[in-house]
Amino acid sequence: PETVFLGEETGGTLPSQGRAVAVDPVDGPWAYVTGADTYATTLTVFDDGRPVVAIIGNPATGELAYAIEGYEARLIRLSCFGEPDRAVRIPTQNPDRSTILVNLHPSRTATSVHLALQSAWEVGNIRMVRSPGGSPSWAIVEAARGAYTYVNLWSKGPSEPYDLAGAALILRAAGGEICDLEGIPIDTVMHKGPFVAGVERDSLDAVIQLVANR
Repeated sequence: PETVFLGEETGGTLPSQGRAVAVDPVDGPWAYVTGADTYATTLTVFDDGRPVVAIIGNPATGELAYAIEGYEARLIRLSCFGEPDRAVRIPTQNPDRSTILVNLHPSRTATSVHLALQSAWEVGNIRMVRSPGGSPSWAIVEAARGAYTYVNLWSKGPSEPYDLAGAALILRAAGGEICDLEGIPIDTVMHKGPFVAGVERDSLDAVIQLVANR
């Protein structure tokens, strides 16, 4: 009873002291209603305003990522064809500076960034640019898995506790980081403005430079 509950649909305010649970039942609603596989459900537990437990599930892929402060990040893959469920450590693959794959979140203000990334792809400085949209939290989980560097031009206002904090806890538990365009780690509870997330620091810095100089 003493735990505060807040969420995307129900509102609420994150207390500076005590325990709180923040939930976004459908992160990436357009992906959900159109049948895409990039939406997610997020749950983050806070102690004294600090995220300490994160659980992010993707019902479309049957995967659930989680992290507890001070422990490694993990990914549960549910059975699709009768094989046993699997739990693996995140990142699930070794990041490679020579193969930069970029996931750019769709935005009406992203044209110049997309052109800069496309130009980098044309000359071979990055290997892929994609922009499927959906859940920013799930895109950060994908970055934590080691393949993609994620770019989001977040500017609609400060992030809420249910937006980025849980995914950032998973990413950081996997050895990655989520930074602004100056390469400074962001406060994911109250962040405003673009950010870039990834596991491999050289790749992260290279993408930050591309985005910042577009």
